[in-house]
This record gives sequence, structure tokens and C-alpha cells, in this order.
Amino acid sequence: MEGAIRWVEQWPPPDGLKVCQVYGVVFDPGSGAVVVQDDAGRGNLPGGTPEESDADLVATLRRECYEESQLHLADWAPVGYQLVHEDGHDPYVQARYAALLEHADPIAPDPCTGRAYGRVWVSPADAAALLDWGQCGTAQLDAAARLATERWGLTIAAAGWERRELP
Repeated sequence: MEGAIRWVEQWPPPDGLKVCQVYGVVFDPGSGAVVVQDDAGRGNLPGGTPEESDADLVATLRRECYEESQLHLADWAPVGYQLVHEDGHDPYVQARYAALLEHADPIAPDPCTGRAYGRVWVSPADAAALLDWGQCGTAQLDAAARLATERWGLTIAAAGWERRELP
């Protein structure tokens, strides 16, 4: 087995599993669309690796969303996690949060990579296609959309919603 990823729609992850990454499905409160980063044609969600200076996973989420995409979050909630098994490594967790955008600052280079990522608003369904994470990714975005509807009362942008650049 080269590796396996399993989506788990529950929180928190079991004790003893290291959280190696934290990513956010960041929603626009007006449209119900989500932010996808554009890294030279490759899509991703804002997020990254916890650092020792982060007080908790929310601190990681907030820091990474700002460093990579200059996004300020108004609220957030855990959606679930990916359980990742790779040959020769202990299983680990990639945490997923839904977040509500407060506002976005102008695009700036990520202090870690020096790259400035583009940002686009798309529907969660279209984000799943852009990310190309398969059924696991689609399940994550569906779960985040349900949470956004329940928690913030958002009407979620439908598939095919007009893609917009986030200035």
C-alpha cells in the first residue's frame, strides 16, 4: 500500500494522532462561495503546518489563512479530519475547518515561500473540482457547506456559480 487517506466527519481526532496540517474552507458571508488559492494554476485551500508558537489549531488556521491569502476570519468551526496513512510513517491527521470571512487584505507574498497566491471565489462544488481531491475532497467541501448553513445561516453558492477574483 503506497498510502491511504480517509475522510472522517467528526471532531476531535483520536488522542495520540499528530495533526500535521490545518486547512480552512473559508466562506464569503454574502455569496456562500469559498476561497480557493491559485498557486500558478494549482488550486489549494488556505492552511498549513502547526508551529510551536501557535497556541492551538485555530491559531494555526488564522495564521496560515493570513500568511497565505491575507484573510481575516470572523468565525470558524471544525468540520472533521483526513486520516493519512503513508508507508513507513505513523498515521497523522490533516484538520479541516469551515471559516467565515471577515475581510481580506490586498494580496502579499507568503512570508514562508515568498510566493503570492491568487484568490478566487467559487462554489464549494466547483472548489472540489478545482482542488481535484476526488471523493474525499468533495465530502469535505459538502460537510463544510452543511456546517456553514447550520452555523451561519448561509445560502451556499450552487455549482456553476460565476467564478470571481478576490482582489
